[in-house]
Amino acid sequence: MGYSKQWFGTFTKRGSKRLELLQQDGFTGSQVEVTVPREGTKSGASIAKTISVRDFNKLLAYEALKQKNVKAIILLIALSEAGLERVVNDAFNGVSLDWFGEKIVHYSKWTFEELEQVLQYNREEVQILYPWSGRELSKRRHPG
Repeated sequence: MGYSKQWFGTFTKRGSKRLELLQQDGFTGSQVEVTVPREGTKSGASIAKTISVRDFNKLLAYEALKQKNVKAIILLIALSEAGLERVVNDAFNGVSLDWFGEKIVHYSKWTFEELEQVLQYNREEVQILYPWSGRELSKRRHPG
């Protein structure tokens, strides 16, 4: 996101308004050491520190929305596009989108009932926009 290699370690160790706001949203700042295999013919492995996906998402959203960090915005768009492709492919292939619903609940704090209402509305909209999709999906779920 345009910061030095040491930025994250320093950022999470000293108090700042940014860190405080992120922590209020559930950001932990915890790092875990992982082994990264070396490429090609190089032997051994490297040790790297990483953070959870949830912490990364919270930091990325903060950087993009609050700090107007262009690199964070580009990364957010690229990840969004990749995720959207998965959701669309799953939806049109009859794959359960429960995993996606769980993410929405986590990030929006919606109740399960509210989520179900939104998903039902979205299903109805898809059927109106693409009337053939419901027939195709039902054939895939119930062969014969």
